[in-house]
Amino acid sequence: MKQYYLKERDALEHSRKNAGSKARNDVETILDAVGFEPVDVVIPYKKVNTVVGAVTTTIHNYRFWKKQLKGLAAGDHVLMQFPPRSHSALFPNLVRDLRKRDITVTFLIHDLETMRYKDTSELPLMKRMRIFLEETRLIRAADFIICHNEKMKGYLKDQGLSEEKLIPLGIFDYLTGFDPEASEANRQKDGKRDRVIIAGNLSPEKCVYLNDLGKVDGVRFQLYGVGYQDLGQDNVFYQGSFLPDELVGELRGDFGLVWDGTSIETCSGNFGNYLRLNDPHKLSLYLTAGLPVVVWEEAAVADFVRAEHVGITVTSLNELGAKLEALSEEDYEAMRQNACHISRLTRDGHYLKTAITKGLQ
Repeated sequence: MKQYYLKERDALEHSRKNAGSKARNDVETILDAVGFEPVDVVIPYKKVNTVVGAVTTTIHNYRFWKKQLKGLAAGDHVLMQFPPRSHSALFPNLVRDLRKRDITVTFLIHDLETMRYKDTSELPLMKRMRIFLEETRLIRAADFIICHNEKMKGYLKDQGLSEEKLIPLGIFDYLTGFDPEASEANRQKDGKRDRVIIAGNLSPEKCVYLNDLGKVDGVRFQLYGVGYQDLGQDNVFYQGSFLPDELVGELRGDFGLVWDGTSIETCSGNFGNYLRLNDPHKLSLYLTAGLPVVVWEEAAVADFVRAEHVGITVTSLNELGAKLEALSEEDYEAMRQNACHISRLTRDGHYLKTAITKGLQ
């Protein structure tokens, strides 16, 4: 038996200052380290403007993938990162073909659009069709699925997937040479613990709640990322954007914030509600940097934060200032030490290695 993973490459080069590919690249590095062999595939990009063109491209991609995977043999195991970068309504057929050849297929979920949208009927017809053909059908075709956490596992069970094939990851690993225990970069110099970092896409269309940060008392927000627009809020300080591998060592603050949506009162809207089920990659970023975190009380990762004692939970950002002020130095230091412990695990690929072991038992 041999173990493979799809090393899928887009023909288009995206922004290197977006962390979107960091998680996928780290997965590949970890798989290399534990003995998986890559099936290296570059999907040529071709802009499609017609229905006929879309159908033709779908068939071409299916034949292309089938050719790339023909070298796999019975008893082999292949891991695919989900969703595939190359869209194809025939991907479920490809996976079923592999399983008919007695090849075990594991998906590692990064994103699920069906979980992001509470009501898909609001979406355009073509997008609803694509989600059904490329996601809903495809997710059911695998032997094993590495999902984010127990909340996502429960969601997938409710969708009819067998519990035996679902393996919770915990949190995403974050590979870096930065060691927070060997650095004093995050240490506060003025005795306060009120610097809260927000890292990621800072576009007001994506993170609407950023528009109201000025209403949050007792907190200094340190923002890192692309898409920032200066709204003149006195408690908001923009720190620039960095490459994903550099960012972890550039963060200056006391906590990292995991929040999303349209409001500072609660995590609302499609992006906010998505936190009920998924593991945001920025959680791993903050913990790898040795920073305790602030997360929404109803987020799926709140269970992890409480169990590992690596941060605090809030129902609204309006209560954050008071919670930070009431936090003792001893409690903060304990959370910081626990975050550094998690950092050692994420930098070693511990969470994915553990999930893979469970899937191969």
